[in-house]
Amino acid sequence: MQKFVVPHSSSRLPIALAGPWLARRWYYTPRTHRAYSVRQISSGDRRLLAEFAMGLNADASDREVESLQALADMLFERVLAVGTDMAAGFAALESTAVGDRVIGVCAYAPDEGDCGRFSIAVANSYREEQIGRTLLSTLIRHAKRVGVPNLTGQMAWSNRPMQMLAMSMGFNVEPEPRDRNLRRLVLALK
Repeated sequence: MQKFVVPHSSSRLPIALAGPWLARRWYYTPRTHRAYSVRQISSGDRRLLAEFAMGLNADASDREVESLQALADMLFERVLAVGTDMAAGFAALESTAVGDRVIGVCAYAPDEGDCGRFSIAVANSYREEQIGRTLLSTLIRHAKRVGVPNLTGQMAWSNRPMQMLAMSMGFNVEPEPRDRNLRRLVLALK
């Protein structure tokens, strides 16, 4: 009698593909009882990210469109660009009958000096589900692990939920000298 050894399914994947696709954490939304996962953004996510950005732009005001454009530029030109700086991003995904759908994105990229500039966006229907908190805490853990000393970002003065989230996670909220309608978020990681 012969024994057959069947290798584990993950051992058949190339090492480059196995990492980001297998490193996926699942979370549960307490309000609507839906599950979503968070994983690092990879180059295969271009279509999903573009669909997410188009959905957000449809409901956005002029000021929000500017910040969404800055997030899209960071994602497509810095995070997804191969061989560039140490930019990283994370996506919250909901599984649907036709595949995954992005419901939130958080990313950072190195900026002048010793800080990383971050940006975050969550779909309107998920804003009360603490997905922003999950994404931001994942981004902070990653930034600490790779040695980013400071994270900075901007938010609209009127965005009270983002201000409360940032303050609860240890960010300092400062006035922006160039625009009184904006606030600067700063977090020292070291």
